[in-house]
Amino acid sequence: MSAQLHPDDRHLGLDLNDRDATLLMDGGVVASFEVVREKVLTAARAKEIDAPGGKQWLVVFERSSPDARAVLRERGLSYAGENGELWIHAPPIHVERPALRRAAALTSAPAAPFAIRASRVSRWLLLHAADSPSLRELGATVGLSESVVSRTARALADDGLIAIEADPADGRIRRVRLRDAGGMLDAFERAFAARQLRRQTWDVGARDVAEAMRRLREASKRLQLPYAVGGLAGASFISGVVEPVGVEAWIDRGAIDRWMDELTAIPSRPGPGKLTVQLAPDPFVLSLSTRREGFEIADPVQLYLDCRRSGERALEAADAIRAEMNW
Repeated sequence: MSAQLHPDDRHLGLDLNDRDATLLMDGGVVASFEVVREKVLTAARAKEIDAPGGKQWLVVFERSSPDARAVLRERGLSYAGENGELWIHAPPIHVERPALRRAAALTSAPAAPFAIRASRVSRWLLLHAADSPSLRELGATVGLSESVVSRTARALADDGLIAIEADPADGRIRRVRLRDAGGMLDAFERAFAARQLRRQTWDVGARDVAEAMRRLREASKRLQLPYAVGGLAGASFISGVVEPVGVEAWIDRGAIDRWMDELTAIPSRPGPGKLTVQLAPDPFVLSLSTRREGFEIADPVQLYLDCRRSGERALEAADAIRAEMNW
């Protein structure tokens, strides 16, 4: 199959990450490749690229010389440029597409790297600031595809928040490293502050925070449902700067009726011993809870965001969490 394709031909797609690439036509997979990345491809380097037999390789570059591309074509090595140019040779498939007039990344970065699911990347990196996972490892850890993680990481790198570096042992593998924890946290906060959260405050028959926490924990055991204490109540397990009056807890968005029935909850206004439930827009937040003194407590990133959003007396707790986590 051979095709000369116009730059805006919608029948062509290339799903590309740092190690693998898949050529799609009309929504179907027609070829798969292993990826070799070069920032600047010269003719000399094009002659050196080792492409073992039995595998199809795709050379991806940001910039290249005409001679370098000619060498690749002579060797029958497929290539893709960041300017949109494609030369795919995978018999019986042959695809050529000239460079776009306007430079366009092959895998465009999402407009919002702090969107609900994409923000798993920044959340995990803030919680594991000393780690440098590969894009594939990070994707497996946070439950996202490698291509989504790659696009999100590039957006964060463009803002100077993380670094994407080649693995010293294997140049095809890209590893990510947190570069600016404070900037990352501030950007996350701005995105979180703009979200519309669904929350309800209930009277669950508790006289104080301790009793409300116990009722929440007991209901969770009976229902076999996850929860994560957030806000000041959760922050008090990290820093006891400010005493909470009520309890805020994150729960699964599809289980609110079951929680309400189990707790015999009555809608109420915030106050001593009251329970405010917030519906987690992403269940990943619940999976990151840690057990402290028998209670499930939200991760420090979420506690910080909760306290910053609450304002006033909670700001002191947010500052304490930031200092504790060295953000």
